[in-house]
Amino acid sequence: MKTDNTQDIRWILPKPINEDEIGNINLNCVLQKVLARRGIDLNNELDQYITPSELPDPEDHFNELSKATQRIIQACERKEQIAICGDYDADGITSTILLFELLSKLGARASTYIPSRQDEGYGLNLNMIQKINNKKIKLIITVDNGISAFEAINKSKELGIDLIITDHHKIPDFPLDIHSLIHPEKTPINSPYEYLAGVGIAYLLAVNICKKLNFDINESTASVFFCIGTIADMAPLKGANRKWLKDCLPTIKTTKNLGVKSIIKKLSIDKIDITPEDIGYKIAPLINAVGRIGDPKLIVNVFTNLSKDTVDKLTIKCVALNKERKRITSLIEQEALEMAISEYNRDSKFLVLTKSEWHPGIIGIVAARIVDKFNLPTAIIAEAKDGNFRGSIRSNNILKVNLALGECNDILIAHGGHSAAAGFSIKKENIQQLKERLNKIATREFKGINLIKSIKPDAYISLDEIDYDFYRQLTMIGPFGIMNPIPIFWTRKCRVLDIYKLKGGHFKFTINDGTSSISAIKWNTCIQLRKNDLIDIAYYVEINRWKKTNTLQLNIIDIKKHNNIVDLKIHNKNYKCQITDNNSILITNSTGQSFSSDLLSSTDNLNLEQKEFAKKILTFAEIALGKAS
Repeated sequence: MKTDNTQDIRWILPKPINEDEIGNINLNCVLQKVLARRGIDLNNELDQYITPSELPDPEDHFNELSKATQRIIQACERKEQIAICGDYDADGITSTILLFELLSKLGARASTYIPSRQDEGYGLNLNMIQKINNKKIKLIITVDNGISAFEAINKSKELGIDLIITDHHKIPDFPLDIHSLIHPEKTPINSPYEYLAGVGIAYLLAVNICKKLNFDINESTASVFFCIGTIADMAPLKGANRKWLKDCLPTIKTTKNLGVKSIIKKLSIDKIDITPEDIGYKIAPLINAVGRIGDPKLIVNVFTNLSKDTVDKLTIKCVALNKERKRITSLIEQEALEMAISEYNRDSKFLVLTKSEWHPGIIGIVAARIVDKFNLPTAIIAEAKDGNFRGSIRSNNILKVNLALGECNDILIAHGGHSAAAGFSIKKENIQQLKERLNKIATREFKGINLIKSIKPDAYISLDEIDYDFYRQLTMIGPFGIMNPIPIFWTRKCRVLDIYKLKGGHFKFTINDGTSSISAIKWNTCIQLRKNDLIDIAYYVEINRWKKTNTLQLNIIDIKKHNNIVDLKIHNKNYKCQITDNNSILITNSTGQSFSSDLLSSTDNLNLEQKEFAKKILTFAEIALGKAS
């Protein structure tokens, strides 16, 4: 058997669970252990975790929310013009449409302004302010941007335009002379609102406006756009995000918005309960594709047009753009991968890959895929229309790339972003220097850190334990995403019963661990398996919805050749453990000394401290060998 990993994936198995942490509650024991390992007090916090309580008054957490709400209500009552300025990604688009639709229903004459990625770049800009001023609009609401648009902020003040900024990007050390700011950084410590994305802030503002006006927010599509934008932006699923997602996800398939209905029908997910995975892998990429390589006005029209025929035609254009985006991405990825291999072989710790002809709208996707293959922070750089170069960076979740760019500020035209993803502009002649600096920074930050890609399975499970009731309870502890990842399970000694290759380099197979058989799929792989191979697998449990039939399947993350002997590393000491013929566990240390689980209590050559340590090793061995969850 041969695996296709460019580098081995390390499995970091979970620590044993004390039985005192498992409650006498109506939840599968394996899932209890998943939650306990994630720090959930099963006896006191489970109900709140599964059914989050109502959120506190947001005006107690955002000092300027009341002021902003009053100004917007005033504009609605006076039927003022309001400019809603968003961004071209899914978070920005959904934020924009959310407020546009609601405020239009409330009487305001709302209009949307979203910059072109290719022609204008990110966020609020002087050209936008000038267009708004020419229409004599005196109120601007930014969504998912604006916090660092210094020139535009000053210009709006100069022109007497009230500017309400709603954003979640880092607040700069710069005084903001604006009407009001609604930003999660302004909330108290441990606020449930601290993890909101741009669309979350827009939704919070919408909820507050509706509350003041006694208007039912469900008369708009706000809850649907909140779900799409939050998942698309990979916002942490904690606090308000988790509460609102649990409440709002079921509303998507019954939405009245023609654009959303048209998209989910085109994606063949209109008859099912839509999951975060449907949004993350189907809906969000389609929305993002328009902003990446097309005109964002197209997707705005999809969500705001009131003619079904027109919306359906526009949706077809969006689907075509997404198909083209996939084609371009594949081409760039192939070229970038060749460069990345060369850099990796030179022991580069920060992969900086450049080609002027690459499409600037695609480079973020490619950067993420290169990171996934090499587990190194990656910058993909392409030439923009203005002759300068634009870069998109993704991190390996070890290096904070926004801080790394901050150390290179003197050779950059502009930069911004988060610890995990960032962007910048640079002159061509400074790219080599940037490459050298980023590599030095990464080398410094990674000193003493193991860069081998790793996964952290949550619990061991036998295949006969995976049934529809287990899956139902699994979904109860969702929705899954950042800071509440979908659980990874693993199973040992699975025999391959059948295997066949699918189009696109995917493999489908049937496996049996001695307790039950189940279908499994491995995406994007060139792994070589044969019938009767014995393997250990790490995977997600999911529903395969194919041809209107729902079946349980395993989505395989990694495969290892099965070995009866498992290597353990505890306190920097290595041990080998295995199950003996009489079903006990034999543990051997690096000097060849060994003990058996069935003889541990009667071992006389170990003192009390040694026996306690041996028991500790045994609990880890039980998990590694699949004898405990």
